[in-house]
Amino acid sequence: MVQVYLTGAVSDFDDPFAWHDDISNDSRFEHHTFINPYTLNDFELGDDDVYERPHEVVEPALEAVSESDAMLVHWDDDAFLVGTAMEIMQAYASDVPVVVWYQGWRDKLSPWILYHTRGTFEDLDTAVKVALTFGGDEYIIKEAI
Repeated sequence: MVQVYLTGAVSDFDDPFAWHDDISNDSRFEHHTFINPYTLNDFELGDDDVYERPHEVVEPALEAVSESDAMLVHWDDDAFLVGTAMEIMQAYASDVPVVVWYQGWRDKLSPWILYHTRGTFEDLDTAVKVALTFGGDEYIIKEAI
């Protein structure tokens, strides 16, 4: 079983965790664990109380990143992803491989993102399988061929 930390842009306002849930509920990945950082604390998305108690957001997230086998990042050019950038650095420092799912409008991602990650993919399914492979699942890519 591989544990993958899911971070980055939310899906949309009405269903912010759709991409997290799609992966977690996909029967092909049922033997793996996917961590949604928004479930690691008692705050709701947009809750202003996070500014009074930031440690309750940051500390469990950093611990979960370090304990994961891989990280999958949903990068969006229009999203404010300061926390995601910090999580990428934590993963890199902890030798947790990082894979980026990126459907952006720019030709290239920041060199900082590219340097600290193992690969960038436009297709979510491919990005998940690559993250699982880097995390230790030797069969997930073979099963797709």
